[in-house]
Amino acid sequence: MNKKSLVIFLSSLFLHTILNAQEWTLKLRSSVELRTFKLTNKVDISEEKLAGATITLSKGAITITQIQSDGSGDFVIDVPANGDYILTISYSGCNPKKFAISTMNVPEELAKDNYKPTFGIEGVIMAKAFPSINYSVLQQALARIVYTPNGKKFDDEEGYTNQMLAELTKIREAENVLMNNFTSTNNTGDVALSKGDCPLAKASYEKAMTIIPGERYPSDQLPKVGDCLKQKELADKKAADEAKLAAEKLAAEKLAKEKAAQEKLEADKLAKDKVAQEASNKAAQAEAEKAQNAQLAAEKAETERLAKDKIAQAAAAKATKAESEKAQKDKLAKEKLEADKIAKEASTKAAKEAAEKATQSKVTKTKETPKEPVKEKTTTPAKETTREIVPSSTSSSETGSAGVGSGDAKYSIPQALGADKYNATIKRADELFKMKRYSEAKPMYEEALKQKPNDPAATNKLAEIEKLTIKK
Repeated sequence: MNKKSLVIFLSSLFLHTILNAQEWTLKLRSSVELRTFKLTNKVDISEEKLAGATITLSKGAITITQIQSDGSGDFVIDVPANGDYILTISYSGCNPKKFAISTMNVPEELAKDNYKPTFGIEGVIMAKAFPSINYSVLQQALARIVYTPNGKKFDDEEGYTNQMLAELTKIREAENVLMNNFTSTNNTGDVALSKGDCPLAKASYEKAMTIIPGERYPSDQLPKVGDCLKQKELADKKAADEAKLAAEKLAAEKLAKEKAAQEKLEADKLAKDKVAQEASNKAAQAEAEKAQNAQLAAEKAETERLAKDKIAQAAAAKATKAESEKAQKDKLAKEKLEADKIAKEASTKAAKEAAEKATQSKVTKTKETPKEPVKEKTTTPAKETTREIVPSSTSSSETGSAGVGSGDAKYSIPQALGADKYNATIKRADELFKMKRYSEAKPMYEEALKQKPNDPAATNKLAEIEKLTIKK
């Protein structure tokens, strides 16, 4: 068996061994229950088997398997070997539950021996989420199921499971506090309603609706509060009417007394007002004269102030104008300097580019100028093997190669054209290219490509001929 066959055989054997080691699966079993809460003025909890819960086995972002729990809430799912997976149990309106499952690290000898591991998760309870409760811990796996070498079986990591159970206990306690707050508030409303304290009952039920929105009990009790409020309103109206009649009687008696007293007060007041009016008129006249004098003095002071302000404004305007003219001159000078700088830079750049262009043109012209072919003296004339006469500018001294004459006017017959047609063709094409006979060199390179497809030398020369002919 050669080395290549041995490698293929060993690779196939290794692949067969891996496939056999991965044939086993972990059979995972569990059941799903739905927990419901009936919340009134007390908490009633019930649980029942949940059919139709979605069980999804995924690896990273890829879904491996997806099934649903049966009519009894049970399910069985096969977890492939040698992988890390997440098992997610979900149901509409409920918080999802996750479990991490690793089928790694199972000994190969154990996996070969008709290995059929199983594991059962205790019943998974699904329940709706309550507002204001932090369920972020449910984004993590509630348990980690791994292979345990000591027992040669799959089991959960006890420390991690206990940690997550403690977190779930905190959630349950927070839910209990929320539900007890809700039901006790409803109970306060029920007691108030039974005693006819309608406002307290209404406030209690409305508060309960904010504690857990969407629960029916407080909203069902509010119509009863409405009836209570109507009865209380009628009773309050009757009492108000009776109180109004009594108040109107007292008011009439009081009004009569007040009227008599008011008439006496008005008479006394008229007398006093007359005396006071005379004194007031005198004082007002004196005050008016004083105010007139003060106004005249103020007007004079204002006139003087305006005159001073006008002078100050004129001086300020003159100073502002001078400052503005100076700023404009500075700006124009700065702009001129900037324009001169830009023009100088543009001139320098243009001169540099012209120099570079001239240098580049000189280099290009030097490259394109053909060198004088070197004339060599041919010492041995080539034997005539064909009637085609090929011009040549170089000579060859290789054994078995075509002999070539020396000098631009000399010709020789290629002796090895039949033995190595490609080399003769490419050589002839190169000679024509050097002499700038591009139209004759092009078909020679194309012929060389037919003899040796994808030849880089012929391909590159054809590209150069294409560029040179385009420039012309």
